[in-house]
Amino acid sequence: MSSKTILAGLLALIFSCATALADGGGGGSRDGMDSGGGQRSGLSAKTTKAVVTTLTRGFERCGTLPWAYKYDCYRHTYKLAAQKLDGNQAYAEAHRALVLVEETLTRAVKQNLDPAQPVKRKGLNLYRPVKREAVPQIKRQTEAAMKKAETILLRSPANKQVHYARIAEAVNSNKVLLRSALLPGGMIRLAWGLLKAAVPA
Repeated sequence: MSSKTILAGLLALIFSCATALADGGGGGSRDGMDSGGGQRSGLSAKTTKAVVTTLTRGFERCGTLPWAYKYDCYRHTYKLAAQKLDGNQAYAEAHRALVLVEETLTRAVKQNLDPAQPVKRKGLNLYRPVKREAVPQIKRQTEAAMKKAETILLRSPANKQVHYARIAEAVNSNKVLLRSALLPGGMIRLAWGLLKAAVPA
């Protein structure tokens, strides 16, 4: 290989590096894209759907657990939903709303753990039990946090309302299921599930 060819290659490399730095390279991102070309930020139907699906399906799965483990499962559900919005400033208010519910449940579960019962595994996750006498209080705290989360979502800027309203609806559905969680026989939960199945999405 001639010295001219090597020199030309070096010049091309230097030029490409300089261009990348000028465009915000060096490990950064541009136009909401990550280094691999994937979407990192901005409102999107895909992101909103992922959050809504996590909340609705997660809460339904929690409903199959014994009462003592439901609230740690609810906490895990909101944690997963919030994680889907990490670092996405377009969903900053939604992320704050979901973290509010998660942190409320984290504190409530931690303060009311029942050492007399074992940790329960469901799938790949482990859930901690709470004391029976603490459940009504935890339920009230969780419902209050969900109401605040809905308020945050519904008071979001107008350009975010289409996406935030869907997330608020999922939080409200969770709240309805939460209210019925301790009723005898779970008949309201069953009726709600049948209603959702009967009404087209």
